[in-house]
Amino acid sequence: MKRTPYTPKDFSWAKWTQKDIKTLVPKLLAEKKERLSVIKKVPKVARNFENTVYAIEDSDYGITDTILKIDLLQNVSPLKTIRDTAKKTIDTIQNKLIVIERDPRIWSALKDYEQGAWKKEQETLDPESKKLFLDMFQSYKRLGFDLSPQKQKRVRELSQRLAKVSNEFRQNINAYEDHILVTKDELDGLSERYKEGLKRAKDGRYKVTLAYPDYHPFIELATNEVKRKELAEKSLQKGGRKNMQVLGEMIKLRILRSHILGYKTHADYKLEPRMAKKGDHAVAFVNDLLKKVAKAGKQDIDELRDLKRKMTGDKKAVLYFYDIAYYGNELQKIKFKVDSEEVREYFPLERVIEGTFKIYSTLFDVKFKKLSGFILWHPDVLFYEVTSAKGEFLSTFALDLYPREGKYGHACVCDIVNGRKVSLNKNDYVAPFGAMLTNFPKPTSKNSSLLSHGEVETFLHEFGHMIHHTLTTAKFASQSGCHTAWDFVEAPSQMLEHWAWDKKPLALLSAHYKTGKPLPPTLLKNLLASKKHLLRYGILRQLILATLDLTIHTKNKPPEPAKLYRDLIKKYIEITLPKNAIFPAGFGHLEGYDAGYYGYLWSNVYAADMFTRFEKEGIMNKKTGADYKKWILEKGSSQEEINLVKGFLGRTPDNKAFLREIGEFGFLKP
Repeated sequence: MKRTPYTPKDFSWAKWTQKDIKTLVPKLLAEKKERLSVIKKVPKVARNFENTVYAIEDSDYGITDTILKIDLLQNVSPLKTIRDTAKKTIDTIQNKLIVIERDPRIWSALKDYEQGAWKKEQETLDPESKKLFLDMFQSYKRLGFDLSPQKQKRVRELSQRLAKVSNEFRQNINAYEDHILVTKDELDGLSERYKEGLKRAKDGRYKVTLAYPDYHPFIELATNEVKRKELAEKSLQKGGRKNMQVLGEMIKLRILRSHILGYKTHADYKLEPRMAKKGDHAVAFVNDLLKKVAKAGKQDIDELRDLKRKMTGDKKAVLYFYDIAYYGNELQKIKFKVDSEEVREYFPLERVIEGTFKIYSTLFDVKFKKLSGFILWHPDVLFYEVTSAKGEFLSTFALDLYPREGKYGHACVCDIVNGRKVSLNKNDYVAPFGAMLTNFPKPTSKNSSLLSHGEVETFLHEFGHMIHHTLTTAKFASQSGCHTAWDFVEAPSQMLEHWAWDKKPLALLSAHYKTGKPLPPTLLKNLLASKKHLLRYGILRQLILATLDLTIHTKNKPPEPAKLYRDLIKKYIEITLPKNAIFPAGFGHLEGYDAGYYGYLWSNVYAADMFTRFEKEGIMNKKTGADYKKWILEKGSSQEEINLVKGFLGRTPDNKAFLREIGEFGFLKP
């Protein structure tokens, strides 16, 4: 299928003004209404797949692209005025689209098709088209069209309010800023490179913010316990008290809506179209793992406590929440002879990007080319195109790698244009475009951007999402790229994290930032051995977060989230958090991943199983990579996810590889 390359004019939206954004609202809404009106006018007897099902799918095309661009600007624009305008615009559009799209006549059109032409056409439709209809029919049914008009109205009102407060929750996290002030002596343990990257206050002291490149090295390396405590306590306030109120309203709205729609809990509502299907299934999955991991994870914490007592000479020393990263790093140096700062010197960001491109070029037979002349939303943003090995254009993507005020504070991939056929009857294909957002250390005139090994994993993970998005060949946008079941969407990127733990890809990803020399053999050996370092605690922490998420979304009278989190940390890790800690206020996954955080571990089961082919056939094996591209990356959700994994593995997937992997690290008894 032919894909047309983008030109600089295609990205004029990156410089939209407040006026530009505001004027889009009536145009988008009018266009959506017009497209749906055409569908509603089709006579019942004339309904078919193309003028009903595909027409509903197609009614989003172009419009959704524009909405996603506005949404991106509210997360990345360096101008607060643009971010604020984009936020208000998204709120308005979401609220009005809920009314426009939840038109009972569109539901009637789908039912007319289901009772008429579907019975004949399903014999001739291709599998993707059949799945499109079945998924669409279910999604409309889940909107409550079988309810009374009064209840439909109430569902619509709740959904509108929920869209608004969800956006507010996310923006409060992005906009939240705080810092501590430290003297040079209080930066003991941190590198000169780190110190030079910090901003200074008027009195000359250094500002350590909550931004990833400031926070994580400090909490891991600073010898000053008092200052680690001060910074960690501020981090536990991220999002602010106001966001706890917003979260409370979000949870209440979700419960009310799920009940009206006929679901026992919000989790049941959210998980119905996912692999888990029901909230109870996700809870059982998490609880089963907790039984296996809790004791082993606690042993990791005990080991850190023992180390603190040994290093401080205080036999009664208490391990606090702000000690875990610090003594974890100290233990890594002692146990595995790995100094995280020494390792960082071998992972300059430029090399990680270059190495990642080489890995994917080998595995998936594609090429990456950096483009110039494209003016995007910030000068730091890098822009690339992806082509086949023969030079055929496939897609483009942007890398927005460094933190700045008001920008999204974590790491993610935003799908802006989703791959799809231009029309049902033409072979031309709309090329995907996505943006990868991270917050890695920004290079300066004196220092390179150096990544920790954990940040290298993060890069591989997020770029795994990007490659899933950009290499899609799915016919429909709603099935392309990362548009899979939410408890599978992490599997492809998690599978690619394994490349951070193998000698061959590490040789491509690493080189000393000054000398260009490879990781020394001993350091490489120790780094690979350190894969088990605090892994039990890491899995336990994921399970705690999944439990937090599922508890507040499977209870009709959920406990207060901040207290619940403090109680879970106390129960499973035996560490006491401050009574005023409001971690959930800054836990962005509670918006978007609500009732879905378990999916990280659920999808890891499939990721571990898929990796067994590379493990057996070679981590850089082109044939295996081609099969992975064919079955997992290109197809999106055009087939059921379980069938895609079956196709790649050549067998029914199971959890043996996952259990074996965690069993190797002492989670399970042999």
